Amino acid sequence: MAPEWIRRRGLPVLLAICLLALCAGPAGARGPGINDIQPYDTIFVYEEGLNLTGLRNATTDNPVTELRRYQDGNPDRGVTKVIPVADDTDFEVQDFSVNGEYGTYYAFNPADGTTALVMVREPEVFLDVVLADPYHNEPLTGLSVSPNTRIAFRIASPDVGSFYQAGGVYPATVDIVITHPGGAESTVIGGINLAGLNVSSARFYTDDSGRPGAIALSGLREQGTYTARAVWRTPEGFDAYAPDSEPVTFTVGNRVGVDTGTPTSLPTTAPTATVTPTPTTAVPTTLPTTVPAATETATPAVTATATTLPSPSPTGAPLPVALAAAALGLATILIGRRR
Repeated sequence: MAPEWIRRRGLPVLLAICLLALCAGPAGARGPGINDIQPYDTIFVYEEGLNLTGLRNATTDNPVTELRRYQDGNPDRGVTKVIPVADDTDFEVQDFSVNGEYGTYYAFNPADGTTALVMVREPEVFLDVVLADPYHNEPLTGLSVSPNTRIAFRIASPDVGSFYQAGGVYPATVDIVITHPGGAESTVIGGINLAGLNVSSARFYTDDSGRPGAIALSGLREQGTYTARAVWRTPEGFDAYAPDSEPVTFTVGNRVGVDTGTPTSLPTTAPTATVTPTPTTAVPTTLPTTVPAATETATPAVTATATTLPSPSPTGAPLPVALAAAALGLATILIGRRR
């Protein structure tokens, strides 16, 4: 059961919540124009002509002189980056001023201190090639596909697609530039024009509703490897300085031809396997060299045995002769005494 105070005040509380929701509005929405920056907006390097007056202290209306980045995004801690603002009615976010330090920045004036915060990001775009709807989860990048296949491109720009808008209008656009196997570049492939695609969401496909549509590879005049990249078209600062997407490639060709190309590498392996047994002839070569070695080592062993065995015989031979001589001498002496 709900507490008593909720049951008594439930309706006023709900009305207050609804009123706050209506007054708050969407967070980070630019307006009235795309160059008019409000607190909590996301701004991008390479943007030009930005109006930062919406970040001023509402009481003093002192101009913004700096955008400051603080340690851990906390204004009570040390300053880690300062972006000078010469004119807060016509501000350009230069890449070398940011120097890769993206994140939360606070508008600053010496008299007012920090006022409102904004996010500074880089406009990034990512591209992939996939099967057409309803098979968008099947990527084709780097693969070989049949001419009977229907494909689409997936474009992702998480920050620009989410925050670069005013009043529901998303003015950023990209072109998908295709490099054909013969080297020609075009935004048209299979009769589908991929120029000026509006970046109105964090991710979209070229065959979504209201987009150019799926691409039938059967309409291509050339088979071979195609390369595609997403290139910024508007705003001008993005077109001039923001990096393109990484290129993606796909090969259009007869898949049977690709498969038949695989066995051609097998015969090259077979001769290699035939040549490798030839080193086995080295086995008989090493075996004879081992046999004579064993014969030579056996010969000294026999000789050494023959040398040591006769030595005891001469040593024992003089003993019986001495005994015989002594016996003869003793017998002679005894015979002489009897006479």
